[in-house]
Order: sequence, then C-alpha cells, then structure tokens
Amino acid sequence: MKASKRKAEKANEDMDWRQLRVVSLFSGCGGLDLGFKEEGFELAYACDNDPIAVEVYRRNVDKRAYVRDVTTEQFHREIDEIGYCDVVLGGFPCQGFSKAGPKTESDPRNVLYREMLKTVLTLKPKVFVAENVDGMSQNYGGAFVERIKEDFGNAGYRVESRILQAADYGVPQYRRRILFIGVRKDIRLSFIWPEPKHATPLRNGEFKLQSYGSEGAVAVNRTSPPTIEYAIGDLLDVEIGAMQDHVVTDKWPDYYQHVFEAIKPGQKLCNVRRADTSVYTWQIPDAFGKVTSREKVVLETISKNRRHKRFGNKPNGNPLSLEVIEELSGLKKVAREVRSLVKKNYLKDYEGRYDLMGAMFCSGLFKRPQWDEPAPTVLTVFDNPRYFLHPIKNRPFSVRECARLQSFPDAFKFCVGTSNAEKKAAYRLIGNAVPPLLAKLIANAVKRTLVKERAKGASKFVSYEAAVA
Repeated sequence: MKASKRKAEKANEDMDWRQLRVVSLFSGCGGLDLGFKEEGFELAYACDNDPIAVEVYRRNVDKRAYVRDVTTEQFHREIDEIGYCDVVLGGFPCQGFSKAGPKTESDPRNVLYREMLKTVLTLKPKVFVAENVDGMSQNYGGAFVERIKEDFGNAGYRVESRILQAADYGVPQYRRRILFIGVRKDIRLSFIWPEPKHATPLRNGEFKLQSYGSEGAVAVNRTSPPTIEYAIGDLLDVEIGAMQDHVVTDKWPDYYQHVFEAIKPGQKLCNVRRADTSVYTWQIPDAFGKVTSREKVVLETISKNRRHKRFGNKPNGNPLSLEVIEELSGLKKVAREVRSLVKKNYLKDYEGRYDLMGAMFCSGLFKRPQWDEPAPTVLTVFDNPRYFLHPIKNRPFSVRECARLQSFPDAFKFCVGTSNAEKKAAYRLIGNAVPPLLAKLIANAVKRTLVKERAKGASKFVSYEAAVA
C-alpha cells in the first residue's frame, strides 16, 4: 500500500515538474534560464532588447525568445496574452550599480526592475527570481535593495535577498551577485536556499558574507572551490576547429608582447599600488622606454609617496615638487631627470609638480590570475589582454574558456563565424550572464519550494494542485 502510494505521489510530482512554466525578462543569452531548463521547467517566454543575445538564446536554450523593449505596449500586450506562469525571472540591467562603471543614482536602468514588477503584478507567479550585481547592496546605502523588497512586498510577495558567491557553489570563478526571491504571500511555502559546498576566501576589499549551512547554521568543513586549471586545463592551445568557440580576438599592439612576458601569475601592471603583485612600467623598457638608474629612483619615489596625505588630499594621488622629490629620494638636482621623464611620457608636469603619467590607468592592468585559484569575475572585457591574461599563456582567455569559467556547457554555441565583432559580442554576453550552474541550484530550490510545504519543522509532500489551492 505504502509503495503504491509513493509511486502515485512520484508520478504526480513528475507531472508537476512538467507543468512549471517560466517567463523570463532581460534574459540575455540565457544563463539563468538554462539552469531552469535543466531542472525541467518549461520556458514559455523570454525577451531581451539585444538582438544578438536573443539569437544566441534561440540557438541554445529555446525558440520562444523575442527581441523586446520591456517598456513598450507590445511587450505588455504579450505578457497579458500569456495568461499565467509559475515563475518570473529577471536579471534586470545592472550598469547603474556595477563597480566596473559609473554609479549614477538617476541612471534610468536602475528602475527597470519596475517593468518586472508590472509583469509580476499581471501574471501573479508563485515565485519570482531577480538577480543583480552585489554593488546594489552597497551603493546609495543599500536604498535600492530595500526599495525593491518593499515594492514587491506591496505587490503581495514575501521577499528575501542574499548575496551569493558563485565559487561557493562550484563555479570556478569569484563572482558575487545579489538574488531576490519572492514567494506569493497566499502560498504557505518557504524557499530554502541552496547550501554552499565550498569555502571561498575573502579577496582584497571584499566584505564578509554570512555563511549559511543546513537550516541557516554556519557550515564547516567545506572544500576549496574549483580552479581555473580544473575548468580549462585541457584548452591551452588555441587552434581553429579544436573546440567550439575556443578563439580569441587577435588584434593588439605589438608592444603588448613585452608586457605579457613581464607579468607573472598573480601579478599585474600597476604603478600606483606598492605591492609584491605589482609590476611597474619602468621595469619593461622594451614596451615603455628605457630609464637611467637615477630616473628609476625618481619614479619609485613618486610612486611610493604620491598618495601620502602630507602632500595633498587628492584620493588618486598628488603631484610632488622637485624639492620634495629630492628630499624623499636622497638625490641632488633631479630637474634634468624629471624633464627627461616628462619627455619620455613617464611623468606629467602639473605647473612645477610632477606625477606619474596615466597613473589612474595603471592602477591594475594586464592582470594575470593564479592557475590554481578560481578566476576573477568574468567581465565583458575579457577579450582584451590589457585587462586580463591567461594564467600561463601569453594571450587573453578564449571565448570557450570564459564560457567554461561561467559554467556554460561546451555544447552552448556562441559564435557561428570567425569575425572579431562576433567574438567581442560573445565575450559581452558571457560576461553579463548568470552562471548556469548557480542558476540550476536556484531552480532546484524553487522547484522544491513549489511542491513541499514546511509545517512545524516537518516536510510533507504537497501536490501541485494542493499547494496552490
């Protein structure tokens, strides 16, 4: 009797999975949606205003994807025609919050979440999932996080938000993102967040995340996250046809080769941050020009002292006078060396005071990550070696390598041609995507939420129909 009852429940459960429908906004190339598809959800409708993203989505994820501006009447008419769905997804644009660009509170992209809110109000899904950069929690005092939670709460949802580190969940990349999960208030269901499997160390400048384990307890004995070598160790040689999308944009200045040879794993080109990880432009004379021993002392003196408050309050550094340079360096009569360095474009003259030329732009370029660590956050500029280098090859990461670092499967095809324009578009789409592996874990948690109800500490199976009754 018990066996037959469980068999019936299992059949009911399997049927329910097939019925769970997803509507996706701001879908990009489909990283978030792919995770839900792999967990058995039906992708009923997806849209993005980027035609290239929609083309890649349709090729790899589902044909029901459309180029749409979510502010238009056409989009809202199509949402009305959908009728219902179980889940609404939305990785609404993040440029107004991103650490990688200007942060403007009035940026119109900051309020695009309201279009997602309108969709939620129309479709009344049981759950919604929204994703954005973790900078949203810090910028403007976290006001946007609270505003989003309040607005969706007023729409009838219990909303939780967490900042998740992708590497904690098996993605071979340091990538922090904030996720909002909303469960409709009339549904007595609790969302159980996926549990981290790895322990990721804090990196420079990061704030500590709360560590969650079973039932919210602090977890212990987690393993180290997967590394770059683990993810792409078999893709060292870039050969056309060797692996789908294993290609790079191959145009950069000839002098870059000298920079490549000087930067070791864990290092970067950085004149203004004094650290063991910094390589200075004057240490690469074949790329930036030769300097004498006295000129080198002048440059290092300015580099070491330009940010000291005794010389000014400019946060990015202060130009120093000849007298100060002589005092700090111990050299006499440095005017000739300083004039020579200005001519060689190492220094810039600020009305008789001198600072490193382009100092703000040499605060961390040509970063070469460690082979035995997770990758840095995969950005849209990974095609340009000026920003990131392969750990052990003198080239940027390939499109396929970036895709793997984001946990996209090798069968996911970004490029159909070989033009640099198409490659650059692929890097952009990958850098903006949600890692499918993380998305799959979130999808699994949503799926469990929709068929199980927690009551007084015990879990019991609830059919799809009973759960929404």
